[in-house]
Amino acid sequence: MAGQSGPTATAGAPAADSRGAPRRGRRDLEAQPFPDVPAAAAADPAAQRETLARLRAWAEQDAEAAIDWYLRDKRTKRAASRLLQGLAIAFAVAGTAVPLGTAAYGGSGQGWGYVLLAVAAGCKGFDHFFGVSASWMRDIGVAHALRTELNAVRLEWATDVLRAGPGLDTPGRLLEPAEVERQLALINRLAGAVRSHVDGETAEWQAAFSSSTSELHGQGALPGSDR
Repeated sequence: MAGQSGPTATAGAPAADSRGAPRRGRRDLEAQPFPDVPAAAAADPAAQRETLARLRAWAEQDAEAAIDWYLRDKRTKRAASRLLQGLAIAFAVAGTAVPLGTAAYGGSGQGWGYVLLAVAAGCKGFDHFFGVSASWMRDIGVAHALRTELNAVRLEWATDVLRAGPGLDTPGRLLEPAEVERQLALINRLAGAVRSHVDGETAEWQAAFSSSTSELHGQGALPGSDR
């Protein structure tokens, strides 16, 4: 994930990080507070249905929050990436054109050409070191993967309800253990998908950042590198 930050909980709610991985950005990826599970849920049909509904809402809100974070972060990284790429192209063209243009009039613009080409290389290096374009692509990938998983879980939940028939919504009836297991499995699947994608993307960012830092140290570009 691009930028740098850590998860925070909604004000007034318990801090429950379901992912266990730091997030980064202008605004941290917030953890959704885990809902309370009353003891009566095992014996009271109404409490049972309410608990399952709250657990499902918790998992869906967690996924929606992650999707929203990545889409917002994607917009920032897209703008920064396009700016850096555009500047790199413009300065590279100018670095080639200026010496040619001045030579046509009998002057020498070779020095400015080197300067402009160096600035173009600096834009590319900035993009590479901070992983702006790479994190933009990761944001897109994670957001799409989470949206796909969220829609798949919702569709399977609806399919399960339709297959169960009218008896599923009978207020005074406890759900069958198999019905509860299927619904809990879908909730756990969605929560696990969010955790897996966020953890995986964070690990990719950390590996890319460590690689860039090691590369600069190896080139002697950072203090403390061997010379």
